Amino acid sequence: MTYEKQPPGLTALFLYDSPTSGGDTAFVDQRAAYNRLSPSFRSYLETLTVIHSAHEQANFSRERGAESSEARAYAHVRREPVKNEHPLVRVHPVTGDKALFVNRVFSRQIVGLKIEESAALLEFLYNTIERAADFQVRVRWRPRTVVLWDNRITAHSALVDFDNVPGSRRHGARITPQAEVPIPVSRS
Repeated sequence: MTYEKQPPGLTALFLYDSPTSGGDTAFVDQRAAYNRLSPSFRSYLETLTVIHSAHEQANFSRERGAESSEARAYAHVRREPVKNEHPLVRVHPVTGDKALFVNRVFSRQIVGLKIEESAALLEFLYNTIERAADFQVRVRWRPRTVVLWDNRITAHSALVDFDNVPGSRRHGARITPQAEVPIPVSRS
């Protein structure tokens, strides 16, 4: 939910029910992704901001809900979507660590760049984040598994790699308090 003015901080997730195979969650260290980049490129990225938006997700839910009565039960918009501008590289308020703050789901455009430039740069960053296995972990859900992570420096994605058959579902609870407004890198 990086589109929030104050995106989530520490998050806890517990699954009540998970598929017998698949349905894992991948987590990636956004600090390591940032540190993987060259120093001069990191300096450039620290000057940029990104629009994060929930509008596309809400529109998808509205369209899906209009398709059929069965889909309508699962597709609804709880509140009007928002969008906010955040630094592309944020500073952790406690550790001072720098981390990328982009994701494929909610990051829309880098402010001040042409659409084509923004899309190319974001795609490069997404690939850096998603393809580097050495700073990722994959959680295999078992009964009573609880995972805690810091959303300010960690990206995550549910892996939908299980068959949609009776008994194969992911159902859980997440506690996600809001944190501070993302802190940009100080430019002194």
